[in-house]
Amino acid sequence: MSLFNIHFFKEKSRKIDLEQLIAFFESIEGFHIEMDEKSVRLYYTHPRLQHESLFVITPKSQVPDIYRLSPKFLDLNFHLEMPILTPDYIAKHVFEIVKKVCDRFDFHVYNEMFEDVLPFKMDVVLKVFDMVKRAYITKNPILLSDYRILGKEKLSSMLRYLDDLGELQNYYKELDTYVPKYHFLVTEKKDLVVGIEWKEHTLTVFPPHLDYIFYRLANEIKVISYEELFPLIEKYTMDVPGFIKGTKVIPKKTSGKVFRIMKKQKFMKISHTFQKESLKKLID
Repeated sequence: MSLFNIHFFKEKSRKIDLEQLIAFFESIEGFHIEMDEKSVRLYYTHPRLQHESLFVITPKSQVPDIYRLSPKFLDLNFHLEMPILTPDYIAKHVFEIVKKVCDRFDFHVYNEMFEDVLPFKMDVVLKVFDMVKRAYITKNPILLSDYRILGKEKLSSMLRYLDDLGELQNYYKELDTYVPKYHFLVTEKKDLVVGIEWKEHTLTVFPPHLDYIFYRLANEIKVISYEELFPLIEKYTMDVPGFIKGTKVIPKKTSGKVFRIMKKQKFMKISHTFQKESLKKLID
């Protein structure tokens, strides 16, 4: 897969304190460092979402057309490689690390789409990354048949939910409330759908953008359309405080009414068969 690169420069100096730089990366969760005479490789895996990128120090410059850049900035032979199809939510997270590196070591940045070396600016880097990703998606329709393209806002809110899942589970533990993971699934028509499990008589959080609920009874699992279910229980749910819009929870005080609805209601029968889809196959 094609990569999006950010090259690091310094004004009038090539000096990097390698020991301090490595210590900086080692202090960030998700980094794994390897080195030999060819390069220093700082592998990054997002701790909860598993997307990967790589920071590399090489013996020679990897910057294309370096001669056309301002001579007052010197290439540090240090750059970031990130897959172009990285979702924006993850890309922003990686660029936050880039910003911290630049602030800490007084680095500037360069990408082939820039006119010249620049101080790091999040809005500029995100805009350029988005342009490169759009162009890549337009040029490679066949390659993309392996992926599921979602709206930016939709995928970002689902990734944020998964990123914050542990914190949310801790918050709701004392309230005996289940905080489910998403199930990303493909129907026999090759449509991507999103579901969660919900166990009978259990207080539960409903994350945003659901299609199906896998409702677990004592001896069976019912597949229920969220579109059919939610209007019946909406007034008995509440927003998860200070969290992603559209994330709902069943509070204890109205749970009896919800459980009664679940017992009495005859839901439409869902005939789909589902296959699992990898989170890494979802792009925006």
